[in-house]
Amino acid sequence: MTQQAVETVGERLHPLTPFVKGWGYFVVAAVALVNNEGLRQNLTYAGIGLAAVLVGGILLGALSWWFTKWQLTGDAIRVDSGFLFRRTRIIRFDRIQAIDVAQPFVARLFGMAELRMDVAGGGKSDGKLSYFRYEQAQELRTTLLVRAKGQQAAEQQAADQETEALTPPLLTVPTGRLLGATLLSSTVVGSAGALLWLIVGTMVLNFHVGLVAGVPLLLGVVQPIWKQVVGNHGFTLSETTHGLRTKRGLFDVQRQTIPPGRVQGLLITEPLIWRALGWSRVELDIAGVAGQKEDGEDKLEGAQLLPVGERTEVAYVLAQVLPGFDLSSIEMHPAPARAKWLRPIGWRYLEYGVDAQVMVTRRGWVSRRTSIVLHHKTQSVRLEQGPIQRRLRLANVHVDTPLGPTDAVALHQDQLVAAALVEAQADRARAARRTVSAPVAVQTQPNAPRPDGSSSSAASPAEDSSDR
Repeated sequence: MTQQAVETVGERLHPLTPFVKGWGYFVVAAVALVNNEGLRQNLTYAGIGLAAVLVGGILLGALSWWFTKWQLTGDAIRVDSGFLFRRTRIIRFDRIQAIDVAQPFVARLFGMAELRMDVAGGGKSDGKLSYFRYEQAQELRTTLLVRAKGQQAAEQQAADQETEALTPPLLTVPTGRLLGATLLSSTVVGSAGALLWLIVGTMVLNFHVGLVAGVPLLLGVVQPIWKQVVGNHGFTLSETTHGLRTKRGLFDVQRQTIPPGRVQGLLITEPLIWRALGWSRVELDIAGVAGQKEDGEDKLEGAQLLPVGERTEVAYVLAQVLPGFDLSSIEMHPAPARAKWLRPIGWRYLEYGVDAQVMVTRRGWVSRRTSIVLHHKTQSVRLEQGPIQRRLRLANVHVDTPLGPTDAVALHQDQLVAAALVEAQADRARAARRTVSAPVAVQTQPNAPRPDGSSSSAASPAEDSSDR
């Protein structure tokens, strides 16, 4: 397709889009009908029901497809959708950070693909446009790259894709480790234990609970395995001229570029069992890609830099994002012993540390969280002190960063140390912004070698629900 053809006003998506998007609902309806004992005994009614679901789904999908159109304007891509409630999305070219072509499993069977655009300040679904023919999606991606970043940048990204296919990745996560880490996660272990107890209690001890109560527990086992093992299958980390690039997924292959200079913060998570094996997960806050609670998630998620890795691999990827950074060399300062009145066990794991480049906070003994914030990315610093903390002469220091998983809080520090830390971190942030050449600012929302071997009063922290 030529650029002139792409600019056709009011173009519709691929006509098979309703089927690719809605086949899962038909499968769920079919399973529900099959599991209905009354319908199993009357196949005629079951067939009529399935046909009604199929026809209704096709009609609704066709209506949605018919009223969804996209077009390129002088400075944006516009998407109009909705037949009952009209919705218009206008994605400006200068807000597009990166563009990828993705092929979910069913779409791949029909030679279709979707565009996934990382939009500054947008959520996960704001930049999705599906579905196109695969070749059309590639051509539209090139056109958008030219509009957003210029011809040279588009050609460079095309060259990066060819180089990526020929160059060995910096790091690959084995599928066996993904499976082991998922099975040893607290969610799976807890759900599997409760499910086993329920089965024994129902079948052996004659508890009148019923195995139906085990469905949520079963989902607690199956869902993490599907999300982590299938979603992160074949995870690789590569280096391009535009930054680090990740690739993952068995059925839905996803790629994401991590531009240099746009990393706002990092989060290292170490669940209890993982720590015994030396495993960690690393996530990033990226400027312009706001973390959102979407698709049923109950927490903010950032870009995955490493779904699970050994300590040497964690140190390696951290050095790739922050050249010269060595987490082990930072001196960590623990909370005073009197913090045990608020955290009887976890107080020993409350620490903070600072070097010339970042501030680091650590907390949690069941699931340890280490937050790393670059000084020049600090948006604000604040001190909080609840009534019980005032009696114990303790306070919390929050280092605010853009919306995402990183949550840098120095919990239950001595109040004099906390006050000094607030002033010092504010000074470090100002000095760093004067000396570091940062990329163009974007709209964000504040939030709380290779591997070898402003003071405010808050509720009492004794009642908080943060990591223990």
